Amino acid sequence: MLSLGYYHSRLCGANMTYFSFSEKIKLVYLAFTYYIRHIKQNITLFHILRWRKAKSLPNAVIHQPDDFHISDPTIAEDIYDGHISLAGLSFNIGANSPFSVIPPNQDWYDELISFGWLRHFKALESPIALLQAKALFIDWLYNQYFHSRTNWRASVTAKRLIALLSYHSILIDEGGEISSHTYFKTIDQHIQILIRTYKNAKHSQDKLDVAIALCFAQNCLDKAYSDRYIDNHFEAMLATQLNEQILPDGGHISRNPDTLLEIMLDLIPLKTSYTAQKLPVPVALQNAIDRIIPVLHFLCHPDGNFIQFNGAGPTDWAAFLSVFDAEGEGFNPPTQAPHSGYYRLYAPNLQVTIDAGAMPEAQFSTNAHAGPLAIEIFISGYRMVVNCGAAPKYDYNWFTTTRSTAAHSTLCVDNESTAIIKLPNWLSNLIGNQIFHGHTKMPVTIGKTTSGPQVTASHNGYVRAFGLIHKRQITLSEDGDLITGLDDLEPATPNAKPSEHKIPFDIRFHLHPDVMTQSSRDGHSILITLPNQETWQFVSTFASFRLEDSIYLGEGHEKKKTSQIVISGEVEDYAEVKWQFRKI
Repeated sequence: MLSLGYYHSRLCGANMTYFSFSEKIKLVYLAFTYYIRHIKQNITLFHILRWRKAKSLPNAVIHQPDDFHISDPTIAEDIYDGHISLAGLSFNIGANSPFSVIPPNQDWYDELISFGWLRHFKALESPIALLQAKALFIDWLYNQYFHSRTNWRASVTAKRLIALLSYHSILIDEGGEISSHTYFKTIDQHIQILIRTYKNAKHSQDKLDVAIALCFAQNCLDKAYSDRYIDNHFEAMLATQLNEQILPDGGHISRNPDTLLEIMLDLIPLKTSYTAQKLPVPVALQNAIDRIIPVLHFLCHPDGNFIQFNGAGPTDWAAFLSVFDAEGEGFNPPTQAPHSGYYRLYAPNLQVTIDAGAMPEAQFSTNAHAGPLAIEIFISGYRMVVNCGAAPKYDYNWFTTTRSTAAHSTLCVDNESTAIIKLPNWLSNLIGNQIFHGHTKMPVTIGKTTSGPQVTASHNGYVRAFGLIHKRQITLSEDGDLITGLDDLEPATPNAKPSEHKIPFDIRFHLHPDVMTQSSRDGHSILITLPNQETWQFVSTFASFRLEDSIYLGEGHEKKKTSQIVISGEVEDYAEVKWQFRKI
């Protein structure tokens, strides 16, 4: 059996890591601005945590936020036994404090210090479990509270504030080490830090997280305290971020379905914090929820799993259902999501989804993928053509691999990605895993022809490196028994000189692990059999197409071996490839 390293090398290929001199100057300046922002944040933290004396503190939590994340008592039991499962990774700390060990990765540590795991202890509802939760909070409060800037990153601080408000009843112990004064002093410091963080933060999802947390604080703490912050316009901050980050069709500006679900898990309990106290729900909040619910439905295949684009992983079914139970009545799912950049063709027992959206802004691209015009095909209740999925950030090689163009069911020129997806370590440590030089133009036409529903789109992701435009057209038959595709590579400018050398390209169709494949006896087609024994035949005008090994990560962090169909060719100034999937 071939090693995972083989699959990694086949999928990832090379990256366009070249920056011009002027671009390098801009990157250095960008890194410098992030560095200065970090220094300002350190000064803010030192002032608030060490010097500042609060003029007044909250007196009570008058509303306990609902938690729409699913709790699991067995996770609390595992933590008690020293096995902490966070961010998809189980880590054995033995008898040590989780805050004193070297964490296995940053995502694991971020979830640890966000304190969302308090929900599992609350669900266990045993006196020992509640004492353990309290002890862990005390451990962090007295030993790690001041020590690391990582403890106070914007999104982490925001999520921790919401968790501390949601589970205050299991943390306060008037006769123990966490008195009301200690607890509310901690809450006040979180609020002060988040107010300053919002003012200084670069436009990103962090600002939405901060605005949500501050609105929770305003609604959940006693009125005498919260009235002090009316001038800070928390609701106006929330409205600004929702209007900027939630697109008109309900998608998130990052184009990541997972991100959209996570945002909804905060917005719904935030809405409840208004209605429970008979306060008017902000218009921007209600409008955002009303837009998001339908598109969340659209971003799923009929089997309920998210489409595997731009960082989406396996669907958290329990969280998904909790959202729809709360807000999922009386909506009509859209047939397209043009602002999010996702389009879908429909025929009986057949759906084809295509990613025809531009790359998100750099600061929202830390989970984005370089897969323009990638498709996923869902047939008769099963996923047939997929993308490779998304790997966790701590598995950095695979995280980068699954973001590459070759890890998507689309055309890839010279095994290069359509964007720079891997930055030098010194830069990514400062600004995150942002993508640069991604495609920007994605003209799309969708409608019906005499043959059936059709979508035509193109992207400019290969103009910079090769001077080529990729155009893709997909047509379904009315009866749903035929999918016809046409991929073109053409010069970006009229009368452009042909390349001095022929440039190789591959068109890939990654297949779901549950389907079976075999080449026909004559070698002119590939047969694909679904779990229900329905069989489809793949053919192409290009003689050079074959089956290769691939990897699928769309059902968790496990890497599943699967197959891909690869059409290979070369282009000088123009190439056209026709292909079909036909039911037999």
